[in-house]
Amino acid sequence: MRDLIQANYEERLSRYATLLHGTEPPGLAAKLGVYAQLLRQREIHGDRLWKIEPMLYPLMLSAETDLHLATARLLEDPRRAEGSVFAFLNFCRTNRENILWKAGTPPAEVIEAQVAALESHRPTINAIMGRRDRFFAHLDKKYFLRPGQVYDDYPLEGAAVIALVNAVIKVISEHQWSLKESANFHVAGFFEIGVENMVRNLEAGRRQNYPGQLD
Repeated sequence: MRDLIQANYEERLSRYATLLHGTEPPGLAAKLGVYAQLLRQREIHGDRLWKIEPMLYPLMLSAETDLHLATARLLEDPRRAEGSVFAFLNFCRTNRENILWKAGTPPAEVIEAQVAALESHRPTINAIMGRRDRFFAHLDKKYFLRPGQVYDDYPLEGAAVIALVNAVIKVISEHQWSLKESANFHVAGFFEIGVENMVRNLEAGRRQNYPGQLD
């Protein structure tokens, strides 16, 4: 019995590691890096960013939607989705005494603290779920007629979404480290550098090909 629970736990954890840190297809950390750096470039350049390359605007919106949908999949109501991180933490609660970390049985207070850390982002989670359920996955009549209204009804700050995603990654990383004293490298930084370089190259190309446009 204990061996089966341990194997189930480790298999679930491995799946989350792939969903978070995979690169083919890009995992949540990669999506986070792209979105976070696009937001930073917007802060640096303001609306001038769209002059550097007009396609960066729809690209940023697409990256935002992609990140929201990927995050929503991992934070479903555990009663609806076995793959939810909340379902995983419920599994850990129920089977805690049959799970073995390097230092022994997971302390109950650690699991509860992880649940609390995610729940502290509940307003952001609810807004992401609202956008997904009523606009991106199933288009309500209200938003068919007025699509922009969804952003007013479910407001989201980029920084809040980034904080939530980092909280999810931290929970899974804590389990990886506690199990094997190792965890996946957070690949978001590589993607942030890639986006930064892309914008720099686009700016250089715009200056060379269309002198005076950025002045």
